Amino acid sequence: MDKLKFALGPYEVFSAIIGGSPLILALFLLYNPVGSLQDTLLSVKDELSLPFVLLIGFCSYILGGSIQGITWRYFLLLCRAFRKDYSYFGNMIEKRNAALSQAYEPAAITALDFEDKLVLRLRDKIGIPKKHNWMNSRLAAYLKAISSEAVVTSESYLASHIMHRNLSFGFLLLPVVIVTNFFQGGFSFERVLLIFLSIFIAYMSFFRSLAFKRWQNRELLLGFYFSTENSTQTSSK
Repeated sequence: MDKLKFALGPYEVFSAIIGGSPLILALFLLYNPVGSLQDTLLSVKDELSLPFVLLIGFCSYILGGSIQGITWRYFLLLCRAFRKDYSYFGNMIEKRNAALSQAYEPAAITALDFEDKLVLRLRDKIGIPKKHNWMNSRLAAYLKAISSEAVVTSESYLASHIMHRNLSFGFLLLPVVIVTNFFQGGFSFERVLLIFLSIFIAYMSFFRSLAFKRWQNRELLLGFYFSTENSTQTSSK
């Protein structure tokens, strides 16, 4: 488990730094309104130095980590708006759990479909919670207890999800700053283009974060299933 603990650090650090970078850019443009993208690059170039880069990276890390609660609610809001489910199997687990009301003998379980066996093992080992995210927490805790390597992969997916979620939120906030700069620097076609580009990046980053969230849930569920499958086969020998 020592390898597992130290494998998670870089994912969290870089996801927070990259995820917070649009907010740093938004704050920079808010306090330093410029007329064009070229002026922005020149302003950054004038301030470019190693202490400045380290300070920006640290501030980006702090912002990226601090807004995770806000961006999670933002992610849930977009999931409802676009009618997307971030669970890999959708609501299949809840439906199958309601349908499998009777108790099954171990011999009868082996004859069931994969989905039914998965639901019965979830019910037996960790229970079926009301919320998808609660299930991810229980699955991660169970897999860590048995030292499953599926946790490392799922944590990398989670870090990528958080990074793209923060990027989506930051790039959606950036057009608000650009519109505010209209009153200080005037209207320009390049600024309008940046607004649509930021919204497009925010849109694409949301769907990328949705994919990583589903992959995290898939890794946890399949890792759990095959871990319990192996333990069942071992105990039956």
